[in-house]
Amino acid sequence: MELIEHRAKKIDLLRAAAAADPEVQPDWAERDRLRPARARELRAILEDLRTNGDIAAFKGGLDSWARRPGPFAAFQGFGLMWMNQVVNYAVEDGLDPAPVLADALHTPTSVEEAERKLADLESFVSGLSRNGHPAKARIPFVVSLFWSTDPDDPTWPCLWPSAFDALIALGWTLTRSQRETYPAFRELAAAACPANYHELDRLLWWHQHRGAFPGLEDGLTELCSEAAALMEQFELGRGYPDPHTETNAHAMAAHLRGALQTAGAALLSELEAASRLDLELAKLQLRTAFSSDKPYRADAYAMLSMPGGMGAPGFRLWVTRSGVAFGAYAGWQQGDHESGRAAIERARGEIPEWATFFAFRPHHTGDRLQPVADYENGEVFVGRWWPGTEALGRSDLAGEMRAAAADLAPVLRAFAGSGEEPTASLSDELAALAAEFKRSRPYPTDRDELNRKQREEMASALSPDGLEVLDTDMFRKLINGKRYGNPGPQSVLNSSMAGLDGTGLTDFSSKLREFLWGDDPVELRLDRVLDWNDLGMRGLGESVAFKLLAVSQPDRFLPVFPLKGEMGKLAMLQRLGIPLPSSAGKSVGTLHVEANDLLRRNLEPAFPGDPWAMAQFGYWLLDRQQAQQVDPERDLLKEAADDLLVEVEFLREIYELLEERGQVVFYGPPGTGKTFLADRFARAVQPDASRRALVQFHPSTSYEDFFEGYRPVTDANGQLVYELRKGPLALIAEAAEASPSVPHLLIIDEINRANLPRALGELLFLLEYRNHTVRTIYRPDEPFELPKNLWIIGTMNTADRSIAMVDAALRRRFDFIPFMPHEGPMQGLLRSWLERENEPLWVADLVDAVNERLIALLGGPHLQIGHSHFMKKGLTPQRLERIWRYNVHPMIEDQLYGRSGELAWFDWNRLVKDFASVGSSSPVEPGEATEV
Repeated sequence: MELIEHRAKKIDLLRAAAAADPEVQPDWAERDRLRPARARELRAILEDLRTNGDIAAFKGGLDSWARRPGPFAAFQGFGLMWMNQVVNYAVEDGLDPAPVLADALHTPTSVEEAERKLADLESFVSGLSRNGHPAKARIPFVVSLFWSTDPDDPTWPCLWPSAFDALIALGWTLTRSQRETYPAFRELAAAACPANYHELDRLLWWHQHRGAFPGLEDGLTELCSEAAALMEQFELGRGYPDPHTETNAHAMAAHLRGALQTAGAALLSELEAASRLDLELAKLQLRTAFSSDKPYRADAYAMLSMPGGMGAPGFRLWVTRSGVAFGAYAGWQQGDHESGRAAIERARGEIPEWATFFAFRPHHTGDRLQPVADYENGEVFVGRWWPGTEALGRSDLAGEMRAAAADLAPVLRAFAGSGEEPTASLSDELAALAAEFKRSRPYPTDRDELNRKQREEMASALSPDGLEVLDTDMFRKLINGKRYGNPGPQSVLNSSMAGLDGTGLTDFSSKLREFLWGDDPVELRLDRVLDWNDLGMRGLGESVAFKLLAVSQPDRFLPVFPLKGEMGKLAMLQRLGIPLPSSAGKSVGTLHVEANDLLRRNLEPAFPGDPWAMAQFGYWLLDRQQAQQVDPERDLLKEAADDLLVEVEFLREIYELLEERGQVVFYGPPGTGKTFLADRFARAVQPDASRRALVQFHPSTSYEDFFEGYRPVTDANGQLVYELRKGPLALIAEAAEASPSVPHLLIIDEINRANLPRALGELLFLLEYRNHTVRTIYRPDEPFELPKNLWIIGTMNTADRSIAMVDAALRRRFDFIPFMPHEGPMQGLLRSWLERENEPLWVADLVDAVNERLIALLGGPHLQIGHSHFMKKGLTPQRLERIWRYNVHPMIEDQLYGRSGELAWFDWNRLVKDFASVGSSSPVEPGEATEV
């Protein structure tokens, strides 16, 4: 049977399962109802582009169309963004994208023409690239969406990203290139959905997102037989007889593994509930061993193991050419006869009467499993056997496996070494800390779940098959982003990758495959990759290397990347009170692995099978330790209040507002100490300067300045390129996210001087909804959030702009704290400072009198004279006059412009005389004021 016929049988199975899903059928019916109208609208927009070449009208029409409900609504996300990038970048480069788009989006008449259109558009987009955008991987999706709306030729299905991801998961493509996959996708639609090509993408979506186990498709055992026939042609040392045979063997093995892998993912939660065991799904290699000189498999199984990795005890669902098995597997550690016999003896009383033992046969026999009456030797596997095709095409198979899992759970516990349900073995102190971590951090959040999902996506690209054609876009996201942990800036590695041609990328991919999946001990492979003259690349350091291990092999490695430093593995071990591994005579790679294994072994009881939780707990402990290093006897807020000459209750109230809301604005006249108090308060709340930042807004402040944006840099070859640079907000948000136990503070001085909607963009939403995520302008595929422990203090000079003029949306998101010289915490502050510093007290009386008159003349308190003008030591008469003449009087003159009679009262000499005339003390006797 041709491989495409096997794939069509899988689609038949999905069609039957989806038809029984009541939740999707009404939605699909509504989409079908709206499809003709939405398709006609899009064809009209395209025809207008082909006729008139008006790219602005095309862009506007497409934007409006994408917002309408119907089967194409998802295009509004990455599809519309991609099209806008193409148009905008082309116009910026002085190019007209209309002819290229009009040609590419018009329906082809043959597969050859479709491939030509895809290649032409890819070439055009490559010339527009801005740090990998517009993404070339989106081209087949966008183009085929237009083709799929052609009423005259319905044989061009849309390759939605979800459909492509499903194809990868099922193992139905040998490349991660959508452009090369599209012809095969169309061929599959013709074979599996001849009546409606568009049905294929929705069935693949259902399989990828609904999570239900549809059963095992007819033909799987037959496919095993066909793969076994190809394995017979393999010769050790010589391989397959020709490339065509090897390609077919690879494709069959990938199809078998995909069928079982997706089945295991769908069954995981059901089998956990039935067995009351924690299980994790591991990935099977395509060849019979991790080596390129071994044949591709002719069988496949899903491994749902207990914590401990691929070699741990667990359930296996196994398909061979002779039938299907589901049972309890004792683990690789029970693979020799003596250990296997011991495992059988521990479990003998728990094995159900209905269960069958299986003997393992050599791969080249074509039948990996053989049912036997009792255990013989080697690995131990016992369970249910469905000979031939008995288990295939059945919707009730999941129920039989759930029942078997419940019966076999005691067997697995016995294999693991105990007949009792496993209980965590951890100290009271660690148990209490783990509980506090889950409660106070808290854990898990939506972002934790997102990191786990992103690891799974990245792991696919790092699998032995995925590394055959390196997904460079995904790899760059892995090394540069915060997905599943941040390895830090990677400018050298990025430059190294940018300089690679096709041959260089192939060589690099091969080295990564050897590093992650080679036969040598992982310690040696890690040492080799850190030597860039051997397996590595210039810039590929230990943090990136260890992240690759953590992503691809989570059953062993934690996402804690550095070895040393305040956030490294050794620091975590010390914090947990675990003796550090001896470094005598050991390589860096060996120390990395030993430290990782010590952490895993000690944290596994608290967070079974959850490496992300173990890492986050370790970071939380280190943060907590740093926060506790401040002397508990010191009241830092009280010390700050004494320095600032304000009541400590005022600072505590600011602290409570920030703790509750996350952001405040200090507003008032200039010179009232808003920025000074904000800085001193921040130093009291967070003594660590690396966790504080100050920026000043101005009329030209942009989103790119404040958050992030592309900036010109020179690459290794001296060429000008654009690099995404993080601004102060992105940097401190990243630091706050990495240290969630302690507050981080950002002071925005003169917050009202910038165009705030322009500077904040979508971040305005996050100010109100902390711990929610948004897709930002420059990182649409990487969700961003403002951590709750990032506090923002803005200062606002009301002489420039009244609080009433501040955007209502911004006012709603901040608490506003007034700094007025005549009332509240600032009242009397100048007098207190003059008294403490032994400076003349009459200055406070004069400033109060001036402010009273200014309030009366200007109709409000926002243009008073701030006390900070006069908080200077050595206030001689001459210095006071200079302060007044050159700092204070020009501001009053500006406010009283054209009112010379009123302004005259504020002349320094007159003020001194008037002050003396009412009996007040003054800096000079009447008539002794001097010109300066």
